Amino acid sequence: MKAVIVDVRKKTAAMLCDDGSIIKIRNRNYTIGKEVDAGMTIKIMTIKTAITVAAASLLLALGLGTSSYYVPARYVSVDINPSIEYSLNMYNRVVDVKGVNQDGENILEELNIKALKNKKIEDALSMTISQAAKEGYLQAEGSGIMIATAARNNNSAEQLAVMLKETAMSVVAANNSQALVIGEAVGLERVEEAKELGITPGKLNLIEKLIESSEDPESVTKEDWLDKSVKEIMEQTKENTDKGQENRPSETPGQENRPSEMPGQENRPSETPGQENRPSETPGQENRPSETPGQENRPSETPGQDKKPDSNNGNGRG
Repeated sequence: MKAVIVDVRKKTAAMLCDDGSIIKIRNRNYTIGKEVDAGMTIKIMTIKTAITVAAASLLLALGLGTSSYYVPARYVSVDINPSIEYSLNMYNRVVDVKGVNQDGENILEELNIKALKNKKIEDALSMTISQAAKEGYLQAEGSGIMIATAARNNNSAEQLAVMLKETAMSVVAANNSQALVIGEAVGLERVEEAKELGITPGKLNLIEKLIESSEDPESVTKEDWLDKSVKEIMEQTKENTDKGQENRPSETPGQENRPSEMPGQENRPSETPGQENRPSETPGQENRPSETPGQENRPSETPGQDKKPDSNNGNGRG
């Protein structure tokens, strides 16, 4: 039998067993919240005996360690369609668990609530999801698991959500299911709001996402979906999202309304074709006198010599 250390003194410690027994053992450098083997029993005192015989002395002996062990510090909810809520102490041990809907209550009856209490939350969650899978909740197409965590410290809630999502995914895979697993951290105020509506904070988050995805959010109210299953809510959200994407102009086809850089260049003079308007350096040289052809305007030294008197004819000799 496993037990959890709930109080530590100099030489002794007290541990709480799954069956509610409190066991006094020798302190072997234990810390509160550590899981130990109940076989190391030195003295056993059941809770019933403590209440009827020495309730006051028991509380005094255990002191603040035991009382703090039972104080809820974090909250976890799981929606499959069975909706279940766990209250955890500072050591992430389950100190309370309840079914939020009828399906959740049925799951807990099969598991036995006592078997879940004092368990690590990851172990309790694994047992819950496995039982849900056994009853066929994870086999339907489009099934999903919504896990929500809440704590006074947001970082703690986020870390817990990540860890429990991984735990749930492992159980889903082990049961050959394709169920979608979502893990989210929520604020404590969301926990209170969900309680007022009679649902879990995780389911409330899903409903609000559905409303946001709707084409006309004002036409959808939370109350319309409070009794719907997680599968129905997730399917409707997906349908809304797909419809919204169809109505959106696609970025690629829509580019026909924007002048294309390539086709639009016909309005800009092309550097190469436009050069016919600019005098070409080579063809334009006909307007400039060519040095070689232009020399006919200059007297040629050789042809011009016939105007000079022939030295031989100028002698006048006959």
